[in-house]
Amino acid sequence: MKPIMALKSLYGQLKQVPTPIGITSKEIVIKTIEFDDPPRIPYSFYCNPTFGDIFDFFFMKWTDKKSNVKNGFYTDEWGVVWQDTKYTWGSAVMYPLSELADLANYKFPLPITNKRLFIMAKVAQLAKRKKKYIVAPNYICMLERMRSLMGVEKLILAPYEQPNKLEELLDILTNMTIDLLNKYSNSGLDLFDAFMTWEDWGSQSRLLMSNDMFKKFYKPRYKRIVDAVHENGMHFIWHSCGYIMDLIPDMIDIGVDVVQIDQPRLLGHQQLIDSLGGKMCMWNPVDIQWSTQSHITNEDIKKEIDVMISTYNIKKYKGGFIFRNYPDPQDINISIERQKFINSTFIEMM
Repeated sequence: MKPIMALKSLYGQLKQVPTPIGITSKEIVIKTIEFDDPPRIPYSFYCNPTFGDIFDFFFMKWTDKKSNVKNGFYTDEWGVVWQDTKYTWGSAVMYPLSELADLANYKFPLPITNKRLFIMAKVAQLAKRKKKYIVAPNYICMLERMRSLMGVEKLILAPYEQPNKLEELLDILTNMTIDLLNKYSNSGLDLFDAFMTWEDWGSQSRLLMSNDMFKKFYKPRYKRIVDAVHENGMHFIWHSCGYIMDLIPDMIDIGVDVVQIDQPRLLGHQQLIDSLGGKMCMWNPVDIQWSTQSHITNEDIKKEIDVMISTYNIKKYKGGFIFRNYPDPQDINISIERQKFINSTFIEMM
């Protein structure tokens, strides 16, 4: 996210939004996540304009240092070489742990610098005064970090070729994540309400690896992280793109509080609510692949929002649905006009 956009996101998220008398934005979000009969659907809009019930440190999410871009490439603090792109995400081209035999000599960076933590604590104090629900970012993001450190092909083969080394790396990243979480908790009194990770487990038709592999290598580590989040008095929020229906029962089993899905039409609104209703909260925009197609009209968007509100039905399930827009519109080529229309239409219809 560009600095000027990040600044607008910061100021926008600090604006208070209308709430019923006697209840704050933070309380509405908590009631929604915990299925405690919220008075309305909470929402978060990150641009065009930015406002909502949630303060999300998305504008400080990326730790990769792009100031050293040379000839279209840069190296981040993990030693990964990226090709710079016009999008938020770069493309990894050199992987420092493509050979897990190098793990013993690899130097891991700090999970968060003291300077960044200090800035986050100060900003969170401002958001707390505005009675926002405050979401802290996961700077480790285990699966995504594994992808960038190893490369996708080596990551997929590792459970078969080097299972012990794979587990060693997973344990290191799990411990780093819990260390990050503890640093958030120790940075100030009750500053953060949730801990959010961005890890895409789905392709367009299935999980990236078998569910058995997830259960064996990843699920126990995620369970440790989710338990640590809950012990620190926070909710655990998990973003994942792709078709992840086969993963949802495991998410529920380990105690994930919120799943953030940018492609709800891919999974199917009815299938989602049948699986999640009363069990795990959703934080969804209008589907980012469907809504950006040129033939989709504003009337189509309006009907889609109506379907989402009626299908997810927070009155019936006493919560379980938060609405949002996509925080990086330039990455999905959605127009400012379309984004504004989605925002205003939801506010009118909620």
